[in-house]
Amino acid sequence: MLAELSIDNLVLIAAARLEFSPGLNVITGETGAGKSLLAQAIGLLLGQKGGDELVRPGADRALVQALFELGDEELAVAREIPRGGRSRARMDGLLSSAAAVEDALRRRLAFYGQLEHTRLLQLERQLDLLDGAAADQVEPLKASYAEAYARARQLTRELDDLRGAGRDRERELDMLRYQIAEIEAAAVEPGEDERLAVERERARHAGKLLERTGGALALLAGESESAALDGVRVAQRLVDEAALLDESLAPAAERLAALVVELDDVAAVLRDYIDSLDVDAAHRDALELRHDKLTTLMRKYGGSADEVLAYLDEARSRLAALEEFVADEESLVARVAAAQDEAVAAAARLSEARRRLAPEAAARIEAELRGLAMPHATFLIEVSPRGEGWAALAPSGADDVEFVFGANPGVPPRPLRETASGGELSRAMLAIRGLVTLGDDVETLIFDEVDTGIGGVTAAALGQRLRRLAERRQVLCITHLPQVAAFADRQFAIAKESDPREGTTETVVRLVEGEERLAELCRMLGAAPDDAAARSHAESLLARAVTGP
Repeated sequence: MLAELSIDNLVLIAAARLEFSPGLNVITGETGAGKSLLAQAIGLLLGQKGGDELVRPGADRALVQALFELGDEELAVAREIPRGGRSRARMDGLLSSAAAVEDALRRRLAFYGQLEHTRLLQLERQLDLLDGAAADQVEPLKASYAEAYARARQLTRELDDLRGAGRDRERELDMLRYQIAEIEAAAVEPGEDERLAVERERARHAGKLLERTGGALALLAGESESAALDGVRVAQRLVDEAALLDESLAPAAERLAALVVELDDVAAVLRDYIDSLDVDAAHRDALELRHDKLTTLMRKYGGSADEVLAYLDEARSRLAALEEFVADEESLVARVAAAQDEAVAAAARLSEARRRLAPEAAARIEAELRGLAMPHATFLIEVSPRGEGWAALAPSGADDVEFVFGANPGVPPRPLRETASGGELSRAMLAIRGLVTLGDDVETLIFDEVDTGIGGVTAAALGQRLRRLAERRQVLCITHLPQVAAFADRQFAIAKESDPREGTTETVVRLVEGEERLAELCRMLGAAPDDAAARSHAESLLARAVTGP
């Protein structure tokens, strides 16, 4: 449940701490005192946008925090709106996204304000509410239908693509075949562009390379008497002989022997390199032609030989898929028909369940309405097909659902969106919400403006209904009716206080109990706290709330 709500520097609220109890919590106050600010604070936690206009004058930021108790665990969430900056959300002290906080709260509380009254008139919302009234029976059918519908839609789109893009597909097939043939004809090898760059550079400087490596080989192992390798061999022989006379020269002899081997290896490398050099102009021309061909392919299909080969693999796969796609058109037609038939059958099962459940749900809502001082209320739920076959299906199924309502005897019921007054709509929402609550796991219900257009006996009935609802869930209700407030397990009063000397106005929230609660109820009855008649009336409201009418 929502254990605590903390608000700092939100519009006119400097600081407020509300500790809620299980059961029914009500928030009361004069019109304009700021009751809507509490609803706005909850809305901010649920992801509503907010800017500088919400930050109290003179403050740097507005902050809303809430603490939820979940058995032995707690969840702390917060939304901060800095002046001139981006809002920040936190969950258990860690920065989080507003969407993540909203998702965590939506599983724990449901907020019903004027927007929910408006949504109640939308046919899509009425269908959702009918499904929610028997979620344990409807949800498996909805899940089965959603899976079948998604599969049929996917296959239908594939078939539409196949049929609608025939000319484009043929052009793509021709292009892919040409590209594959062009790359295959070039016989590109992995890493060829890098190797070719080295070979072109070598061929461009072949003369200089031959001159320099040939000169080096001549100096190292040529025929002249001054060849380095021959000189080192002579030196090695002389030091070997000397080492026989003096062992201290043995290391020098070994190093000379190793040097002979090393120089001999270098000479062999130079000979092989010289043999590999091709100074023929025809060879250079062939390398340039290959470079031009490879450059053209890389300009078309990738920045390197490896990327060209990767494109070739992709083109082959795409070509195979398109050719298989074309070949499978007849098979796809049959698969689409089967998938659509399956979706239609799943929709029919869902529709049958809705038609079966609608009268029971309508009867329960009607009973709730009659308990809310509408003794002649008539409530029907009409479930009608949109059409036949696949064309009639939508993500929600094949049904249109309409709530039909009549408040007075002798007047035929009409669609709720055409007939309900503000007070009737408030009671209808509460009756429906009470029904749907039985099937969900939301722990806290928050009602704002649920008492719009209501007064007198109806208000007392509304309070009783909220009290019964609070037996299963924690309920928070912002109300202006004393008959509703009297049923609360805990009551908070909001007032606006001004300081003429400081030129400031502030909204304050306080828990009212005992005499303070009696005074607040007297105020709600339009009288002063010391008005004897009003006090008697307030006391009787509290007594009836405890003992019943």
